[in-house]
Amino acid sequence: MVHSTLTSRSEWYHLTESMSFQKSIGVITSGSDAQGMNSAIRSIVRCGLRRNCKVYFVFDGFEGLITNRLEEARWESVSNILPKGGTILGTTRCEAFKAREERMKAALTLHTHKIYHLACIGGDGSLTGLKIFRDEWESLTAELLKAGSISKEQAEQGRILRVVGIAGTIDNDFFGTDRTIGFDSAMARVTECVDNLTATAMSHQRAFIVEVMSHECGSLALTAALALEADFVFIPEIPPPDNWPEVLCAHLHRKRKAGSRLNLVIIAEGATDAAGKRINSDEVKKIIEEKLKFEVRVASLGYLQRGGAPSFLDRLLGCRMGSEAVNTLLSSDPKSPKLLCLKGHVIVKLPLSKLLGKTQKIREEKRKGSLTDAADARGKNFKQKTDFVQLIAEPPSFFFGVARNFAVIHVGTPAAGMNCVTHAFVRIANHSKYNVFGIERCWEGLAEGRFRELNWGNVTGWMYRGGSELGSKKQLPTEIEKLSSALREQNIEGLLIVGGFEAFQSAIILNEARNSYSAFDIPMVVVPCSIANNVPGTCNSLGTDTALNEICRQVDNIQLSARSTRKRVVIVETQGGRCGFLAAMTAMATGADQALVFQKEFSERDLKKMVQHAGMKADRGLAQYTIIRSEGADDKMTCDYIKDYFEEQEETEQELSARVNILCHAQAGGAPSAFDRQMGLRMAIYAFQGLRDPKRMGDHDCCVLGLVGRELKFTSILQLAKETCFVHNLPLCQWWMCLMPLISELSDIGESIYT
Repeated sequence: MVHSTLTSRSEWYHLTESMSFQKSIGVITSGSDAQGMNSAIRSIVRCGLRRNCKVYFVFDGFEGLITNRLEEARWESVSNILPKGGTILGTTRCEAFKAREERMKAALTLHTHKIYHLACIGGDGSLTGLKIFRDEWESLTAELLKAGSISKEQAEQGRILRVVGIAGTIDNDFFGTDRTIGFDSAMARVTECVDNLTATAMSHQRAFIVEVMSHECGSLALTAALALEADFVFIPEIPPPDNWPEVLCAHLHRKRKAGSRLNLVIIAEGATDAAGKRINSDEVKKIIEEKLKFEVRVASLGYLQRGGAPSFLDRLLGCRMGSEAVNTLLSSDPKSPKLLCLKGHVIVKLPLSKLLGKTQKIREEKRKGSLTDAADARGKNFKQKTDFVQLIAEPPSFFFGVARNFAVIHVGTPAAGMNCVTHAFVRIANHSKYNVFGIERCWEGLAEGRFRELNWGNVTGWMYRGGSELGSKKQLPTEIEKLSSALREQNIEGLLIVGGFEAFQSAIILNEARNSYSAFDIPMVVVPCSIANNVPGTCNSLGTDTALNEICRQVDNIQLSARSTRKRVVIVETQGGRCGFLAAMTAMATGADQALVFQKEFSERDLKKMVQHAGMKADRGLAQYTIIRSEGADDKMTCDYIKDYFEEQEETEQELSARVNILCHAQAGGAPSAFDRQMGLRMAIYAFQGLRDPKRMGDHDCCVLGLVGRELKFTSILQLAKETCFVHNLPLCQWWMCLMPLISELSDIGESIYT
């Protein structure tokens, strides 16, 4: 909160200009650029300044250290950079840094500026250079002292160089972290480009071969194959069999015979056959044309993958890692340099040397031909994805099983991901000789017996369709007897419920009805799919990533317009009911100044402080003051109320004109994001396994399947009901609240600068 004695702008100016900076932090981006680097840079700068440090930009990677291209960063230096791709610092692959004499020049640069804390954002090559530089620091300092280039005082003051690494690469090839900065944005570019190709490909019944950049890692190509319903994927870690041309053509032929009008083959740029020979798109194109007589087109995405605004996940990851980088530099053991890694929703610090060694070992194993070891080293999820691609892409030998019938229903407000889950669920069920029936128009459709038979062929294309193909409504089951009769007549033996909080409530109602209606005594799985992210039992619901990417895009444009028209205050309202997840995450990812959510009480006193902050920003010549408000934040303080409050204040020197933007249903987005697609696929497979074998769900066979940490987990609805507020439709514990303080810490003028 604003300190009571700091009420005038002159006092604020005096405070910020008279800080006694004690330590200096350098921030450097090196190697290939990646979307999201600017988010990390902004976070490092602002968190560093708040901790009473100087922060220096190092331009053009390690070359900037060698040639002394540094500049002291100011608070305003990193305003409005979140939507920008690439890196504002510039980057190069500096071959000169491999020479010790050049590293000596870099050491002199750091001693000259008294920078003894260095944060590096880059891939394994850049972080290897950082490690070598750190290991040599003492000897480099000794040589500089001996040569008279630095004083004894400088040598003593800078005897230790503290470093921290942040993995930033679209390849996602770094051992120990679930995701690197830039990977999700690159996936978004690949998904968007190929989505646009599918319409023309299906119109002409063409086969498309898509090349993706990935160096020697198949993560990007493999994830793209899952998100795009690809028929075949070539990746470095798992070469195809020696007779791959025959295998490929046979598979594509089966797909056409099954009714597919599109064939999609994805090739990672480092893909080879078992003998180590590169597999290129021209070779694959020639084979398909000669053997199958298909019309084939090749699309090489190249540097398009690095372009465009960063995705929501990369913005969030950059913000969090930048903050943690500063904490690590100022507090961790200087003798053990760290790399920041993402494990589920938690950022952990792991030894840089150890992870570099394991990352390089994967490449060595591949070059030696130890491909199984290389694939294993990528982790369990990597191997799962390879199995999923084969399972989802291969048409079954028949569509109709003899074992059991399962049903799928969509409940609640439509959200991206509903169709993804259904698509994958149907295909894996057909492979296992199970029939799947879609229930149209939610519970009222079930009461009317509106079953649609779904099979491998008629769900083609559902992976990249938004909304709900079955039809979804915010309603609860009421005509219990009719629902029971419909399920019994169709001989349904397992029910998949996909949706938001209403889906969770529906499962509770059906579970309670089991004592009276035996038709409900079947396994039931709820897959959370709602942009509100208010379903208990999961950290993230399907659809939230798609929505947040759409919201970020809209808020970026709103802020740009506001800056152009000199609107001082921007108020944006997001959906989500009483759950403030969308508002909080949007504020973090767009650089907003405040997030108003139901979970954090606020009053007119807080509005008055916001007016003061907005006036200070205006006086400093900074961008507009942005407030992200959740629709259920407060019943009295609506967007219009806040707008009028700002415009009626007379205590500010600048006129605070305000603009209200209520995003409404557009924020749900269109086609699902790559993250929602692959997560929907994973959830569908786990859900099918739970329905087929209820023992997987534990003691109770009516569960929510959610993402808990890094793992998908079944949790009984009986247990979750005890952990839920049914008055406001919220889980009692919400993990994202721990990120709220970072919004103020990174905002242009936040509360913590006064404390």
